[in-house]
Amino acid sequence: MLDKAYDPGPVESRWLQEWEAARLFHSEPKAGARMFSIVIPPPNVTGALHIGHALNNTLQDVLVRWHRLHGAETCWVPGTDHGGIATQNVMEKQLKGESLSRHALGREKFLERMQAWTRSTKSTILGQLKRLGCALDWQREAFTMDEARAKSVFSAFKALWDARLIYRGERMVNWCVRCGTALSDIEVEHEERKGKLWHIRYPAADGKGEGLVVATTRPETLLGDTAVAVNPRDNRYLGLVGRKLKLPLTGREIPIVGDEHVDATFGTGAVKVTPAHDPNDFEILQRHTEIGLRKVIGPDGKMTPDAGEGCAGLSREQARDKVLADLAAEGLLVKTEDHKNAVGVCYRCGSAIEPLLSLQWFVKMGDLAKPAIEALDKGQFKIHPQNWANPYREWLSNIKDWCVSRQIWWGHRIPVWYKESQEPVVAASSPGEGWTQDPDVLDTWFSSALWPMSVFGWPDKTEDLRFYYPTSVLVTGYEILYLWVARMQMMGLRFQGQPPFSDAIIHGIVRDKSGKKMSKSLGNVVDPLLMMDKYGTDALRFSLVVQAHPGRDVPFAEDSITGSRNFANKLWNSTRFVLMNLPERPARPYSLETLSHCCLELADKWILAEYQAALEQARKAMESCDVAAAGDALYGFLWDKFCDWYVELAKIRLQGIEGEEKESARAILVQVLNGTLKMLHPFMPYVTEELFAALKPYSGEMAAFVLKAQAPRTAFDWSNEEARRDMGTVMSVISELRALRAQLNVPPGLKIKVIAAGDAPESEALVAGHQGYVKALARVEAVEFTKNLRRPAQSATAVAAGLSFFVPLAGLIDFDTERQRLQKEAQKAEAELQKIAQKVKNPNFIARAPREEVATAEAQYGAAEARFARIKDTLQYLD
Repeated sequence: MLDKAYDPGPVESRWLQEWEAARLFHSEPKAGARMFSIVIPPPNVTGALHIGHALNNTLQDVLVRWHRLHGAETCWVPGTDHGGIATQNVMEKQLKGESLSRHALGREKFLERMQAWTRSTKSTILGQLKRLGCALDWQREAFTMDEARAKSVFSAFKALWDARLIYRGERMVNWCVRCGTALSDIEVEHEERKGKLWHIRYPAADGKGEGLVVATTRPETLLGDTAVAVNPRDNRYLGLVGRKLKLPLTGREIPIVGDEHVDATFGTGAVKVTPAHDPNDFEILQRHTEIGLRKVIGPDGKMTPDAGEGCAGLSREQARDKVLADLAAEGLLVKTEDHKNAVGVCYRCGSAIEPLLSLQWFVKMGDLAKPAIEALDKGQFKIHPQNWANPYREWLSNIKDWCVSRQIWWGHRIPVWYKESQEPVVAASSPGEGWTQDPDVLDTWFSSALWPMSVFGWPDKTEDLRFYYPTSVLVTGYEILYLWVARMQMMGLRFQGQPPFSDAIIHGIVRDKSGKKMSKSLGNVVDPLLMMDKYGTDALRFSLVVQAHPGRDVPFAEDSITGSRNFANKLWNSTRFVLMNLPERPARPYSLETLSHCCLELADKWILAEYQAALEQARKAMESCDVAAAGDALYGFLWDKFCDWYVELAKIRLQGIEGEEKESARAILVQVLNGTLKMLHPFMPYVTEELFAALKPYSGEMAAFVLKAQAPRTAFDWSNEEARRDMGTVMSVISELRALRAQLNVPPGLKIKVIAAGDAPESEALVAGHQGYVKALARVEAVEFTKNLRRPAQSATAVAAGLSFFVPLAGLIDFDTERQRLQKEAQKAEAELQKIAQKVKNPNFIARAPREEVATAEAQYGAAEARFARIKDTLQYLD
């Protein structure tokens, strides 16, 4: 027998051990089997489980368990990512605390320390994923810098090199001064910051006229200007192209050039051109090669000797202050304006990006992107929701070459070797004496792009690769659609000729209830590990999943979990009740197939029809990749129909004499509960495994675990729209009578009399034929039928199914006491309604608040309005 109350801790611990001991999640290729494979988006080795991980991995786990339950050979590959810049940053902070640096240690010893440290740390997050219940194939654990992945990385680099798709060149790159490395375009995030727009006068070189005024957000780069550009169609500057200006503070002469890409509406319409420190200005250099370039900021973020004696060695910020002061002193600073500026920052450390001209390694992306676009257009690759398909296609269509070199030590070192007077050689190890390897490492995302292939042994043609590739689906957040998803598609198509997965389910970001991103500084972070300890893992999982509709952000707070915890408790208590009403030793397992249809009453036909409908609804939702909708369907059936209604109605027979009717109720309780628990198992694996095991003596299940059982299938077609309609009528009557009792504060122990009046013969017949349901669930002593529609004195009215139900109140309640109580309730309800109305009817709130918050407020307003109206109606009955 189940314990009286559900305690998640011991249940979770026991099943984790049993699953692991049985190697339940391990998979091997099976000829002829239907395959479902998925690879985990590998978390960084430095990471601990955060709420985003919990959402992403729960969604994957639901898919894996669901397909396993439905007969597929499932394989979910676990692993971690070496993390490149992020991981090296963590280690360098540790070294700083020891008064050391990576340079003091040297590359070899630094990497040895990194390897030892990551071996100890990567087990942390993988252990937390086990705790989350993830059905990962732990015998296949991979790491993006292990030996097998290193082989894949070299093979891909060599193949791209041989195809002349990898090259080294001096290009404008995004440089992180803090991390000391180049970044690709999509590793740069943009923040809107409050800044200034400075208007600076550039005097005419010949002394004729006033020269030009340019507007800039970066006056420190003025020292590297090699031209001023205007739009040749700008009437203000006709005839000036070709003339010379004197660059302030330097005395150098620079030309005025005409370029149609200049935005004449920005600032004064004249822009300073600093080709070495601005990507747009570098493009101008390509069209006006005569202007040249001048590097005045170095990789360390300090001004170079070319910046001049007064600024060389200063930081960018110090140089800015000095340049502005000198300009003001010379009367060349015309004005200063407040200006909001989109500043590029490093996606890892948040430092402002410095555009620098640098010698880097690049992958040519045009030829790689074309097959990826074709795969999308031909339906070989689908994105859910579909509204992400156009941005994805647009990004691929306008893709730039990928800067893949990073000036750090932690990562896959670029396998290119140099020797004086020799052509560079690509090799996995030194070609011989005197050869030196390129010091840079590859972008972390290079190895990640190969992940769906490398985890199955690519480039070797392994049995695993033949069976599990291409994988079935990818689950990830929209923030790495381009960083990772697109690159995996391109690499998979290039090296395997097939997309690495046919579907990508894109989920949103977990935010707080007001739509803000969770961060420690805001104090709105929800720690999933603490939530699992407090509420149970199933409650956390289910609360995340049912809100995770494809593509939409998930509003979340601790109170989001309480409803799911209550759901787990509801399942436990209902199963316990069913078990308490079954014989200790059943003669044989209960079966729906042996039910005698003559013994089925309306409630039986209704719950079987609803059960079949819920299973089908959940299946269709999963087929369309809407995991949240599938969870909603099962939740709605179990809580709202099975537990709240059928279990209560079954009590009437369970408390009666033994016989076929009682056995029918038992069989339906056992099999419907068992089948729905199996379908719910992917969402809430722990509690369903425990309840499934408890029901086995009665359900006839022989499998040791839910995942070794079969998904529920009904042998008969239990669909019955008539039963669903008729039961809906009876339920509406019971609900209205219950609401009336609650509103009037009728004590639960007191039974009420009901007079049904009206001209609705079908409804009257249903109520008359199922008075037992009404009496049991609405605590009714008797139901009397009349054609007289006049409400009797001192009675309340409930309306349902075209009938009026009068409830005589004399002797049930104290009229004066209830009138006073309801008048106070009405005042409170009206005040609450007015409070919510101020919010809902505020145009600013509707326009600016997150969609989910507006929807919640509108629902609260509707509920408050209905409650106030109900109280006012009830007060009329007491006059």
